[in-house]
Amino acid sequence: MPAGLPEAYAIQERSIALWPDEIAGWKVAAIHPDLRTELKSDRMSGPAFSRSVIRVQPGEIGEIPVIAGGFIAVETEIGIVLGGDIAPRSTPWTKPELQPFIAGIHLAMEIAGSPLPTINDIGPWAIVSDFGNNSGIAVGAEIKGWDSGAIDQLKTAMRIDGRTIGEGAAVGVNGGPLDAFLFLVNHLAARNRGLKKGDVVIAGATTGVHAIEIGQLGEAVCDGCPPLAVRIAERSASD
Repeated sequence: MPAGLPEAYAIQERSIALWPDEIAGWKVAAIHPDLRTELKSDRMSGPAFSRSVIRVQPGEIGEIPVIAGGFIAVETEIGIVLGGDIAPRSTPWTKPELQPFIAGIHLAMEIAGSPLPTINDIGPWAIVSDFGNNSGIAVGAEIKGWDSGAIDQLKTAMRIDGRTIGEGAAVGVNGGPLDAFLFLVNHLAARNRGLKKGDVVIAGATTGVHAIEIGQLGEAVCDGCPPLAVRIAERSASD
């Protein structure tokens, strides 16, 4: 078990170097308040790779594979799509500085997944080590008016096989998508990493983490957007 988050991120970096795919996005997730003092952070992050970051048009059903017998869940998210490269720098970024790099903000879904079914029970040490417990990101319709403050009022929900199992909001007690984006950019800069045009950043679960099974259909729902639908498939050894 990693002794702390620095060691967990070192494991993540070694895993990124070994993984046969390019990074196409990042997830940001909240750390439980009881652990924030010990871990010296209120958020954590993990990469998503190009083969598992998909765009889903309204009316379509996307598909993301997961490992059978492992941890499988879906989360309604807000996704930030980058319109330009962000290079790492030593001076911390601010939210106003980052806004010009945003090409759009979209309804999104994280498909959380790991071969380890107890990963969330173990906690942030394990989650960070295993790519942030991420199996994929689905990006849906763009949310209009985000730059005029509309995102602060957005209500969200998650449906599985047509049944609503969670409701929430784009902005919560830990802040909103732009706060998560700011954390990620500065966190990655400390690792001498930047982001590139087209990358997707998902900003944290808005309705909770919802268990789902292979074959089921998850739908992320948000005010003013068509639902984002993803079916969970079984991942083969060759994926």
